[in-house]
Amino acid sequence: MRSFFDALAVLVLMVQLPVPLFWLVIHPAVNFWRRRPRAWYYRVALAVWLLSWAGLLIPYAWWLEKRFAWHPLLVLASLGLMATDIWLIYQAERRAGWRVLIGLPELQPWDSVGSVVSGGIYDRVRHPRYLGMMLSWWAAVLLSGASRLLGLVVVFMVLAFLAVELEERELLARLGPAYADYRRRVPRFIPRWRGPAGKLADGARREQV
Repeated sequence: MRSFFDALAVLVLMVQLPVPLFWLVIHPAVNFWRRRPRAWYYRVALAVWLLSWAGLLIPYAWWLEKRFAWHPLLVLASLGLMATDIWLIYQAERRAGWRVLIGLPELQPWDSVGSVVSGGIYDRVRHPRYLGMMLSWWAAVLLSGASRLLGLVVVFMVLAFLAVELEERELLARLGPAYADYRRRVPRFIPRWRGPAGKLADGARREQV
């Protein structure tokens, strides 16, 4: 079973880990990419994912060589984190649609609605996709108990926060005061507890919009 958990952990990282790397290529030069055909977007994505896969698979045994203290209960915790990620992806896609999730409005702002995505999960956190992604990273660490994967995830957490900061700057430039107001109201990753009064206020605000 341990080898299965290791393989699942690495598979999760292969799928999720390249996301901030991709956006760190796109965000700083978004005007450059907007002038290119959409095919360039997919080529960059393919290149980033292939390089990331090579970095995880070629030294596969090295990543898993050293372990921290591990317990079977960590498997349950990791499965819970992965399930939360899947739920967040579902909620985000349900509200925003797949085009927003893969970032097409940023590359083609003239072909998008041009409004702030709100409602549903987006009334609780501004970046549910990134939140779920980072939870899956930690799930992979708990599932494998690999110290080197732990260090890798810590580094990528920093990269993810940087990518989110760059994304929010682009959203502010594109959506203006509407996004500035949304950013003041809704936390980035950690939901605030909302009592009945807060829910009523949110409902009234949406009705005004």
